Amino acid sequence: MSLADDREVNPHSPQHSSNPLASSFLEVRAVDAPPRLNLVLLEFHPEAMFAGVKTAIEVAAVTAGLLDVAVRLILLTQERLDPPARAEYERERVAKLSSVFDGVNWEVVCGYEVTDTSFGRDDIWVATHWMTAHALDVSAQAGKLSCDQVIYLVQDYEAEYFAGPHERAFAESTYSAGFALLVNGTQVARFLTARGHHVDRAQIFAPQFDTWNLQQAAARRFREPVPRLLFYGRPSKPRNMFDLGIAALTMTAERLRSEGRTVSFVMAGEEGEDVSLAQGTVMHNLGVLDRSSYFSELSRVDVGLALQATPHPSHMPFDLAMTGSVAVTNEVDGSRHTMHPRIVAVESSPHALCEALLNAVTSARNGAPRSVGYLPPRDGSLGAPLPDAILATLSGMGRAPAR
Repeated sequence: MSLADDREVNPHSPQHSSNPLASSFLEVRAVDAPPRLNLVLLEFHPEAMFAGVKTAIEVAAVTAGLLDVAVRLILLTQERLDPPARAEYERERVAKLSSVFDGVNWEVVCGYEVTDTSFGRDDIWVATHWMTAHALDVSAQAGKLSCDQVIYLVQDYEAEYFAGPHERAFAESTYSAGFALLVNGTQVARFLTARGHHVDRAQIFAPQFDTWNLQQAAARRFREPVPRLLFYGRPSKPRNMFDLGIAALTMTAERLRSEGRTVSFVMAGEEGEDVSLAQGTVMHNLGVLDRSSYFSELSRVDVGLALQATPHPSHMPFDLAMTGSVAVTNEVDGSRHTMHPRIVAVESSPHALCEALLNAVTSARNGAPRSVGYLPPRDGSLGAPLPDAILATLSGMGRAPAR
């Protein structure tokens, strides 16, 4: 469908959808069987279990533990594999999940296998990315499953990812599909509420941080001879505002050069070339870091710049701040500056970000932000503990486990 097409769009109609996965569950076959938890993801790579995907897996593991059910991991975008490759594909994923979440029974279903899979009539479904929610919405509208069987894990206001009105409309429609909303963080919940979507306060949970590794990173923190500034640079993701970050860093590098101050600039988050910022200043691109390298880098950084145009602030500013860095980010709804004592949130302009970065470099080298070591956010400031929010969600669905 062309973006120039101004006909009225029915977001429940798969043939008019911008979502190529919209019909994924139209042939769901429900049978009498013990209930399972069906976690629907676009994809899952064991070596890259970070942030949003890790949180989705944790939600499934906690929910399955509360209900004493197995988890079926449905990966919609996986291409067809021959039987030996398919068996190895599942083995790798189940092994990784079992090593991290002990006591949960995992099964993997690829998108092309959905029509050949039997689902229990009382299964619980967990939607994640808006495309998965839309596919479940289409199925519910077709009478293949019930809305009150679906938990919608909302980790950002994904309608903000799109400039085109049709994509925005499809993503926006998922928040009104009648699913039980389980929301990652108060920032996202506030954004949803402001746009007319009801969010039960008890169903808002605090972002799930990798506490042990962050504590270790803070304990290993050391000071480089030259201040180190890390930029979360992902040019392929518009929500991370790469061009704005480069503009702010270029101004910062020029100011530092004119003042005779030296800072080491590095970037991580996406593969690519190094970036020239100012005369004689090059930002080295570390690319996509594995988990070990990521936490090692956190131990070395004085200042971080991590931008996010959408409501969820992302994990990077928190990871930086919790391990002892000063994290600079952009303000969205007037509350980011209250998220953590070491997070500095300012206007989304090169000048404001440049001033914040310059002040952060000075502050970090003065030692004040490092004096207390590991520092988590204040309890309850970002949402309830995940198990409590899941219990509240299940209770609202009439599926709370017997005590």
